[in-house]
Amino acid sequence: MSIRDWLEHPRVRLLHNTHPDTGEVKLSCLATGFYPRHINLTMLRDGHPIPEEELILGDVLPNGDGTYQLRRTLSVGAEELRERHHYTCSVTHLTLDNKLDISWEPGSGLNIPVIVTVVTVVILILFLFAITAFVIYKRTFRGSQSSLKPAYTAAKVSEAEDSGSHSSSS
Repeated sequence: MSIRDWLEHPRVRLLHNTHPDTGEVKLSCLATGFYPRHINLTMLRDGHPIPEEELILGDVLPNGDGTYQLRRTLSVGAEELRERHHYTCSVTHLTLDNKLDISWEPGSGLNIPVIVTVVTVVILILFLFAITAFVIYKRTFRGSQSSLKPAYTAAKVSEAEDSGSHSSSS
């Protein structure tokens, strides 16, 4: 078995989580599942390295399978988000032929609160439409049933007239 059989390349993800009240985004670069332990993970803003003082630096930690993981996190405030910077997680490792870059820009990806709001509004509109259609149908149905009743009424015939008419015809 060669040394290459023991090597594991990193799986890299750039995660973002928006704080609902402040709008601040926690941007985390996570490299996991790599072996050997040494890895170079850099976060970039518009192609320039972000100083380590701005990052929350994690240690290289072991996974249960003998591989390792490393995380770097950046807090991006609402004002900085408005500037629409381009963020990149750049990783180099012995197992990679080239550096691995994963990018993120504010506004990219799904905006779950907006999607939930739009779906809720659409459901409410459909519900109101269904109720309106039902009310119109019921009013129309009631009106059409009353028009099906005969427009004439039978004349009242007294019993004497009724029995007399039978006796004269016999």
